[in-house]
Amino acid sequence: MTTHAVYDEIRTGIDRLNDFEMSTRDLSEPRKRIANANRVHFIGCGSSYWTGVIGQYAAFQSGIDATAYAASEYLFAGPPITEQTVVVAYSQSGETSETVTAARRAKERGAAVIGITNSNGSSLGTVADVALVTPAGTEKAVLATKTVDAALMLTLSLLGGKYSERTPSELQRTCRNVINQDFKAAVAVLSEATTLYTLGRGIEYGLAGEAATKFGEGALLHTTPLPTPEISHGPIANAAGEPALVIAAHESKSALTSEVVSKLRDADVTTIVLRRPTNNYGGDISIELPSQSPDHPIVPLKILQSLTYKTAVKKGYNPDDPPELSKHIEWSALR
Repeated sequence: MTTHAVYDEIRTGIDRLNDFEMSTRDLSEPRKRIANANRVHFIGCGSSYWTGVIGQYAAFQSGIDATAYAASEYLFAGPPITEQTVVVAYSQSGETSETVTAARRAKERGAAVIGITNSNGSSLGTVADVALVTPAGTEKAVLATKTVDAALMLTLSLLGGKYSERTPSELQRTCRNVINQDFKAAVAVLSEATTLYTLGRGIEYGLAGEAATKFGEGALLHTTPLPTPEISHGPIANAAGEPALVIAAHESKSALTSEVVSKLRDADVTTIVLRRPTNNYGGDISIELPSQSPDHPIVPLKILQSLTYKTAVKKGYNPDDPPELSKHIEWSALR
């Protein structure tokens, strides 16, 4: 039996998907604010930023003008903010300096702030006009999994659209199935790698970013997330001999993704493609979703978490306590 907390937390995230969706009653006020906004800004750091990127693409599908920002860039770049702006700020601890300070300054400029945290009584919760605390519970591992699941499911519930139409029980069945797959071929390649490109189109670019974060933290790979075709604009020149993880879980097959995978293989890049069984992209290694898998980002996310965990263990690392990382970061200069 494993002794790693993250192993259990990956599974706990699945078991609690029904809780993470939260209730319509709880979300009526923030939903109203988003519906009445001229624009929505998603801000966060690390995994919280990439949750915001996924949120941005989900917002597009609901006809919402949205942009995701790293909280530090949001703080210093100064994007336009009006009284019709809604800021959705993510911080698991609710104490991340960049995020709390950026949310506070946005509020001072008239924006409404929705804070999504995993902690009651946090600084972000105090700043926010609406504070939403996910029911993920305490996460023992530094490598965030169930708290990301909770923030993602809550975000999709806020935005409505096609992803909120899937029932938690349906998603649970699929996720329990996919994390128990045999990833040995992919793990064998990833455990010998030093660098990794993670690629995705649209909402899957957000998943590629979260995958890069997880593989960087847990398996100590030097990772770079990119929109799928962007790797041909320079990075492909130095990617030979290393792997690229291509996330292609959309129901419809992409001719562009097929072309990119072909170019990568020609450049001696080992391609690992996360795909549906009906969409063969010609990669060196395929990780397949079940044939009837629901079109929902939580499913490939759980695969990516499990793949990271197994790669870290194969490399002999402790995924519960990656070096130089802590659960949250505070900067004295931003207090």
